[in-house]
Amino acid sequence: MTMTTSAKPVFSEKTARLELPVNFFDCVQNLSAEGLLVLIAFFHWMSQQEQQSDIALVFDLKASLPDLFQAEDLNLQKALDELHLAGLLLNWTDPQNLQKTYLIPGTPKGVEVFHTLQKNPEQVGDYRLAKILPAVERPNLFKLYEDNFGALTPMMAETLKADMETYPLDWIEDAMKEAVEYNARNWKYVQAILRNWQDKGRKRSNEEGKRDLDQFRKLYLEQKRDHTGG
Repeated sequence: MTMTTSAKPVFSEKTARLELPVNFFDCVQNLSAEGLLVLIAFFHWMSQQEQQSDIALVFDLKASLPDLFQAEDLNLQKALDELHLAGLLLNWTDPQNLQKTYLIPGTPKGVEVFHTLQKNPEQVGDYRLAKILPAVERPNLFKLYEDNFGALTPMMAETLKADMETYPLDWIEDAMKEAVEYNARNWKYVQAILRNWQDKGRKRSNEEGKRDLDQFRKLYLEQKRDHTGG
C-alpha cells in the first residue's frame, strides 16, 4: 500500500491526551503498512474527540475517515487482527450484537476494559464511546470532478490538490467546463489548458478567449492524431 499526502500539519489545543507505550517504536517496527495506517488513523480519530474516550466502534471509525477505509488495497480485518496480536489495539465483538466490534487501546486500562467486557458484555454501556467526527467538507472541485469526469480515486484526489495549489480555482473550473463542452473528459486535457494559460497568459475577453480555445483545440487534435497515427 502506498501512502501519499500533500496536506500541511494542523494542530489544535483541543487534542485529547493519548497514552503510548514507552517502547512504542519497537512495537510498531514489524507492523505491515495496513496495520500501521489503521493504528495512526485510530490515534488521530481518538485525539480529535471532545473528551477522553474508553472504547470505539469500528463502524464509527470508518464513518469518520471514509476516504481511508474505502481503499481497495486495505484489508481492515487483517490489520485489526495484527494490531490485536501486537497488543496495541484490542478489538472486542459484542456477543449480543455481532454487528458491533469495538476498538480498545492496548493500555493497562484498555486491557482491563477488554477483560471486563469479555466477562460481562452488558457493561459495554458503562464506558465512554468515541463519537463519529463531523465530516470535513470537501472542496467543490472534487464534486465537479465526480459529476463530470468519473469516480475520484485517492491518486486523482492528490492530483487535484496539487493543481489547486498551482493554479487559480476559477481557472481550473473553467478548464473543466471547456473539457466537458469539448467532450474531452480527461484530466490531461484540463492540465494542458491550464499550462497553456499559465505560459501564454489567459485572454479575458470573450472573443479573445474563444479564439484562444479554438487554437488550443486545433493543436490538441493535431497532437492526438500524431499519437494515434491517424
